[in-house]
Amino acid sequence: MDHSKMDHSQMDHSKMDHSEMDHGAMGGHAHHHHGSFKEIFLKSLPLGIAILLITPLMDIQLPFQIIFPYADVVAAVLATILYIYGGKPFYMGAKDEFNSKAPGMMSLITLGITVSYAYSVYAVAARYVTGEHVMDFFFEFATLLLIMLLGHWIEMKALGEAGDAQKALAELVPKDAHVVLEDDSIETRPVSELQVGDVIRVQAGENVPADGIIIRGESRVNEALLTGESKPIEKNVKDQVIGGSTNGSGVLYVEVTETGDKSFISQVQSLISQAQSQPSRAENVAHKVAGWLFYIAVVVALIALLIWTIIADLPTAVIFTVTTLVIACPHALGLAIPLVVSRSTSLGASRGLLVKNREALELTTKADVMVLDKTGTLTTGEFKVLDVTVLSDKYSEEEITGLLAGIEAGSSHPIAQSIVNHAEAKGIKSVSFDSIEIVSGAGIEGEANGHHYQLISQKAYGKTLRMDIPKGATLSILVENNEAIGAVALGDELKETSRNLIEVLKKYGIEPLMATGDNEEAAQGVAEI
Repeated sequence: MDHSKMDHSQMDHSKMDHSEMDHGAMGGHAHHHHGSFKEIFLKSLPLGIAILLITPLMDIQLPFQIIFPYADVVAAVLATILYIYGGKPFYMGAKDEFNSKAPGMMSLITLGITVSYAYSVYAVAARYVTGEHVMDFFFEFATLLLIMLLGHWIEMKALGEAGDAQKALAELVPKDAHVVLEDDSIETRPVSELQVGDVIRVQAGENVPADGIIIRGESRVNEALLTGESKPIEKNVKDQVIGGSTNGSGVLYVEVTETGDKSFISQVQSLISQAQSQPSRAENVAHKVAGWLFYIAVVVALIALLIWTIIADLPTAVIFTVTTLVIACPHALGLAIPLVVSRSTSLGASRGLLVKNREALELTTKADVMVLDKTGTLTTGEFKVLDVTVLSDKYSEEEITGLLAGIEAGSSHPIAQSIVNHAEAKGIKSVSFDSIEIVSGAGIEGEANGHHYQLISQKAYGKTLRMDIPKGATLSILVENNEAIGAVALGDELKETSRNLIEVLKKYGIEPLMATGDNEEAAQGVAEI
């Protein structure tokens, strides 16, 4: 697949039927594009059940079965339909394997169902021509075919979920962009039509349509889903923004620098796709062994057919021949190993862990040191209120929380929303502000109940506060008449599973190390927790 020619912004992943995807690059299953296994299984199921109800198992009539005159003829007709329709993906897959000179799992399945079907049809014909009773294998044929269809449907479903990470990334980029024309008018265009040098306007709360440089405006941009860093980053003129990141409260004018396959998101998508398409050492070995097993199984099956025909009879010999082919079917090698690896990388991608080389997964069994990123890995990657401190005797904690939520109620950036959510969780009503304005480089201010309030950064406040600040937290000061009346500490919380992770790593003799781009104080705070 040539990713350099893919327009990721136009991919509609929501309508993709993963069960019909060509996973030929995944574990060597090029045959899996022959129809939807889900659809084929569900349509074959009634035929298979009907055959099971009217044909005995190895000449033994089971309690639930209904045997009637010419039931074997009906079974032969139903089996023919089932073989042609339900068996199609297998014999078409076998054809692909032989064309590529690599017979394997599909070839063995095809041999198994073909031998059992063909001999059963012969057995029915022989009964009416010779008058002698010859045992058929319609029951075994139907169960084998249904189980194989079900197994491959489950496999395709699991492999298809590997695209979820790419789907999530694609959804970050909006379909349309607001392009600023020479006369300052705005024209809405599809993202796919953006060109390098175009100027686009990004409103507050919108996702950035493409990679670019800010030429006008300032804001805070949340890049958590792309970089893992939870703290919205302050962006000013000449700063770079990444397509898919979320703009905060300001309006940005961005000059597009990268589009299409050169964009950050497209490169990450390509990385995920490459990781899924590159087999590991174990998969390569499994694929080779599955190929060898085909030849071994065919030879052993022919030997079984010859020996049991000599020492017993042809029906007995066919039983052992079919049994040999079915048991030898290398699902454990040709299907299970690629399935487990694909599912593992899929689960990892959905949790922000990208595997560039699958052989790295195999090497983890030998690891004695594990380096873990802090933000988004050990921590939640989302800012939350850690503490609200009252700094004035005139106000209670509930009143301070109400004022904080009220002054931030009109803002859409994540820090503001975390304060509003904190108040709602505590059942505290937000104070209604008459007017709210942004204080450039400092914070926000507004009027409420005849009082003037400011919510500004600790640096903008410029005075030392006597209070305990959680390590690594961001502090905002609520000010009335130039005096601090309250403070709110916001920070990235440790995941509930992180402590357990560290304990498990140490239990297995793996030394955990933390890597972070945050300051030493923030890093030390997480390490001590």
